[in-house]
Amino acid sequence: MNDKKPVRKEGILSRQLAEEWILYDTQHGTVHVINLMAEFVWRMCDGTHDLVAIEKSIREAYAVPEIKNVRKDLEQIIQQFTDLGVLADK
Repeated sequence: MNDKKPVRKEGILSRQLAEEWILYDTQHGTVHVINLMAEFVWRMCDGTHDLVAIEKSIREAYAVPEIKNVRKDLEQIIQQFTDLGVLADK
């Protein structure tokens, strides 16, 4: 899973709503609410960042110590995006 470079599906709009973000799937008319960390990951899903790069960016942006397991949370977020159908099949 390290070399996977997730990419957002076309037609998914993101907007901030107070302390959360919404993802709106224009094709299916569905709305998904995500937190700030998931939105950070969402922005990194551009097809150029693999999970190692995304994890590194999270650690830098949020000053997360190496002892903290970020990978498990990152993989859960990516899996949730996959289950919601907001990532392209690549």
